[in-house]
Amino acid sequence: MKKIPEGEITFTNNISVTDYNELRKSVGWILVAPKRAEIALNHSFYLCVAMVENKPAGMMRIISDGGYSFFITDVIVKPEYQGNHIGTALISKALDYIEKDLLEDETVMISLMSAYEKEEFYQKFGFHRRPYGNHGSGMSVWVTRDLSGHVERT
Repeated sequence: MKKIPEGEITFTNNISVTDYNELRKSVGWILVAPKRAEIALNHSFYLCVAMVENKPAGMMRIISDGGYSFFITDVIVKPEYQGNHIGTALISKALDYIEKDLLEDETVMISLMSAYEKEEFYQKFGFHRRPYGNHGSGMSVWVTRDLSGHVERT
């Protein structure tokens, strides 16, 4: 872990496709095809990138219907920068962004899919493990088409 002095982490609202995929690779996530990554980044409801020495150290983005449903995704902090509260700052910025427009007597839903065994981090912000109450399990599937045209769900 690189210890970063307070004040040397800045935040921006854009990232290149190359830097996005480099962040994903740093935590062992699949790379996103450049075309798909560009579309995803350009259509984010909110995007926040933590910068250290003018290089991305972490990021998160929100996708939304613009109404009552928000999904926090791509919460990434490069392993060498973990422990500097970058993830905490990113989630705080996401929640602040959503909450700033919340009207009186209004409720919105904020969802996310925690990385494996990272649930406790999100619980600090009030997120619940699912199933919880009448909330079912969070679920996902990855769909891949290989070079031969075969489609596989994993």
